[in-house]
Amino acid sequence: MKALLFFFAVIATPALSLAEMPQHTEVCVAATDKDIAALFDRWNESLKTGDPHKVVANYAPKSVLLATVSSKPRFTVDEKVDYFHHFLQNQPEGRIDSRTIELDCNLAIDEGLYSFTFKKTGITAKARYTFTYKWDGTQWLITSHHSSRTPSEEAAPEEPLHAVARHSEVCVATTEKEVESLLERWRESVQSGNPHKVIAHYAPRSVLLPLSSTKPRLTLDDKEDYFRQFLKNQPLVHLRSHTIELDCNTAINEGLYTYTFQKTGAIVNARYSIIYKWDGLQWLITSDHSSIYPQ
Repeated sequence: MKALLFFFAVIATPALSLAEMPQHTEVCVAATDKDIAALFDRWNESLKTGDPHKVVANYAPKSVLLATVSSKPRFTVDEKVDYFHHFLQNQPEGRIDSRTIELDCNLAIDEGLYSFTFKKTGITAKARYTFTYKWDGTQWLITSHHSSRTPSEEAAPEEPLHAVARHSEVCVATTEKEVESLLERWRESVQSGNPHKVIAHYAPRSVLLPLSSTKPRLTLDDKEDYFRQFLKNQPLVHLRSHTIELDCNTAINEGLYTYTFQKTGAIVNARYSIIYKWDGLQWLITSDHSSIYPQ
């Protein structure tokens, strides 16, 4: 995973035609929704051991953790061990409440709602999650984990698992600059105040875990409904820092941004994890997880 953390600079890049796109073929390991669901169970069992090193063994050496109760992005093994050393002291045990699974070439996304029961305190906390897994040639490891508190108490929807397994795929190459430009175009759409322009960046089959709603938005109508309300406060988006990972027909952009709401004057610092996929013609968002910066 090639990752760079730096302050965002707006760089306009011309779009390449399909004929101009460099391509290569990647052999893809087949997996099922049950295989990916079992990875959460593996992670959850490692929590129960109380050993932060066993938990961190589920993460790729180069991976990003945006944790539920920490404002600091965790990149290194030592940073993740430090977080879980404190998190495990309350003896957490996780449970999936609802989820959506997507499989791609040697990459899988598991996202939705989960709950933690802390045995030491008796407290149960609900949260939202996005796990991105990658096949490293031997096993599936977490390359990105974004966990956030639920913004409000809304009913969790019962959503079915869905997955598509593939064995080979022609991969269209992209660059970090192109992925940066995708987020810049999304930012401009948000600031236009037009929800139709915003949802045009999302694939028909995509998941939005939004900043100010605990309800996962799975359809384009759901997303339009959310953005129609969200844009009423006239948000401006300041992109502060990011990390980019490029993969076969997939790109991940995650980091920190700030919303300034012109109508109310409120300023909200937040974190984001956005996953793009090449649909054969263009790059579209298949997963968008936004959460308020933990204090």
